[in-house]
Amino acid sequence: MSSVRVNRYVPIVRDFAARVALFHDALAQTMGLNATDVKILRLMGARAMTPGALAAESGLTGAAVTALVDRLEAAGYVTRTRDADDRRKVTVRTVAARLVELDRLYSGLGVEMTRLLGTYDARQFAAILDYLTKGTEILERQTLELRGSGKQPPLRRARPRA
Repeated sequence: MSSVRVNRYVPIVRDFAARVALFHDALAQTMGLNATDVKILRLMGARAMTPGALAAESGLTGAAVTALVDRLEAAGYVTRTRDADDRRKVTVRTVAARLVELDRLYSGLGVEMTRLLGTYDARQFAAILDYLTKGTEILERQTLELRGSGKQPPLRRARPRA
């Protein structure tokens, strides 16, 4: 890629990434949580997960996941359930009604982004999906590299629809 393209791209993507982070911080503050808590709630969705699975998918340490689950449980966003046969095994589940509240906070952004995406034709939209999908894979690899391990399993993502 030419340096002209890179020089045009970098400031725009830097600003975009910063705005995404600031939006999530503001949303988290509105909920009385922190941005990591919100990201974990989004990662979990309606899935029930063990703390170990949360650690593997998020890259957080076991201690950090325990503290995070403690915060989310105290705030009413998740519940912990002990396995009936093995009391050591714990499953964490999101509280559906609280996820609805979270989704509602994203609704304004969703409406505006939907409107924006509607301005692109099918070919442009396919290019956007391709870029985001491949960019997400790059971010995942770079995150693992920064953490010093390429051994964590890939995140389970929703498959984009064209």
